[in-house]
Amino acid sequence: MSHCSFQSLPAETVSSILKAVLEDIVEDDIMTTPEAEHQVLAGGLPFPHTMALVCRRWRDIVSSTPELWTRVFWMIPVPEEEGHHISSQLEKTGDYPVHFTIINSWSHTRGIRVILHRIAPHIQRLRSLRMANFYEAYDQPRLDTLTGYAPRLETLQLTDGKHIHHCTNLKSRLKLDCPALRIFHVDSIVAYNLGHQWLKNNLTHVEFMTISCGSGSNEQTHGAQAVKLSRVLDAVPRRIPCLTLDNLQLSYSSLASMNEVGAKIGAEKVILRSSIDALAVIDDSCQTIVIQQCDSVHDLQSTSLPSSSKSLELDGCGSKEPRRIPDTCTWDGDTVTITHSHSSCVETILHLLGAPFNDYSCSLWHHVTTLKLVANSDFVLNLPLTLLKAMISSRQEAAGQNKLSGKNDEDNVELEGVRPLMVLHVHGGQPLSRKERAWFRKRVRDFVWDYQKR
Repeated sequence: MSHCSFQSLPAETVSSILKAVLEDIVEDDIMTTPEAEHQVLAGGLPFPHTMALVCRRWRDIVSSTPELWTRVFWMIPVPEEEGHHISSQLEKTGDYPVHFTIINSWSHTRGIRVILHRIAPHIQRLRSLRMANFYEAYDQPRLDTLTGYAPRLETLQLTDGKHIHHCTNLKSRLKLDCPALRIFHVDSIVAYNLGHQWLKNNLTHVEFMTISCGSGSNEQTHGAQAVKLSRVLDAVPRRIPCLTLDNLQLSYSSLASMNEVGAKIGAEKVILRSSIDALAVIDDSCQTIVIQQCDSVHDLQSTSLPSSSKSLELDGCGSKEPRRIPDTCTWDGDTVTITHSHSSCVETILHLLGAPFNDYSCSLWHHVTTLKLVANSDFVLNLPLTLLKAMISSRQEAAGQNKLSGKNDEDNVELEGVRPLMVLHVHGGQPLSRKERAWFRKRVRDFVWDYQKR
């Protein structure tokens, strides 16, 4: 068998490999909030500089491939020597679309004006623009620098979770004309004040929209703001395929204000991160609900999910022990997926699916037939097997009691229409004995259990 070393590959092949690596890096950029450590890779230099240090041949390949220089990462204040690298990098990009990431220091109030002036000549080449800690650009008329037609701009992210609440000038300063925008991520205060006409002109093709509401536990969104947010989302000219609401906390008065004017939040898929308060105002056309990094899954016992949603996903969640299981907050969806979540979250969901709670038989989610439990990476699901079995048995028993008039002898939750669990897929759970596997196979039509080796 012949062996081929990397060094013997044609220059075109090496260039293609490096471009593919850069595409992955840019994709990761777009999915994360920019931080200082994202600027550099191995060797402490941006991607193309690092690759150029491997050997003379690679340096020649990198220098002659403009696409490899199109990820531009700026820190403000910018050291003088790094400013030279940035200017040189922009020259090397040729006419290719450019990805800009800017992180501004809170203490620095002048650098961002200079940086934005450097970006302005390249507006028509912008493919993505991400600005973190951009408060000074928004509060002062700095973003006005970026005015004009940006036909290639697909990703726009403006976030400043720590300092945006100090902003005193709430006038919208977004003047870019970017009709190709697919990914749009802004802080809530920016979102409240977006011009409706700007939204109609630029979000025709939006696929992912994220609104961040700060990272604190007391970041309450008040009634008028909540209604304004709903109006902003209504102004988007298409139904948003995927809407993420990051830490949107709504007080009872906020929910009351929205209900009073009939304000709803709508998208095909809604991701609620940290807080599930917005569940109460999601419209009835939403198909998928995702709850991420939330430790209050127990609140689902007192919250009705949108009637049209068919799928519920929980990712990285936890829960307190339910105080009780009420008989009012039902859901008609058919699929529940729990990923990388604490066993307390799993237990709460099993109770809502029909596992007895304090000798109380219940099944609020009558139509669920598919349950998927997944562990990512080295995470191991410690599943409560007794409770899982009790849930499956309870649903089977309820589904078979056709003679019930609607309630069982203990005056518990209505059981009419309960469907048995048909699909149980576990990936990353604890090992099962042969006897336990036989028990599940007998009762679940489509049963998969892959255990995670410790």
